[in-house]
Amino acid sequence: MDLSQAEQAILARFKARCHTAGGVQPGYGMRANAIKLVQPPGADFDGALQGMLEKGWLKKNEAGTWYFLTAEGAERVKAA
Repeated sequence: MDLSQAEQAILARFKARCHTAGGVQPGYGMRANAIKLVQPPGADFDGALQGMLEKGWLKKNEAGTWYFLTAEGAERVKAA
């Protein structure tokens, strides 16, 4: 499955942050604003995040301000 530029950037952002935290684990969360700090020009981060929610790679809190890795999402991050 080919990933969009935005999906690749989001997975890379989680990988970098998880590495700092000691490893990639399901349930690791980041603020939406922190994810979007690495947004490449022209990338549809909102669409990519929505797609990743629909694929089951991420879940978000009720306010939509935090995104958390699911078990499948954590595997995607490890493979990225």
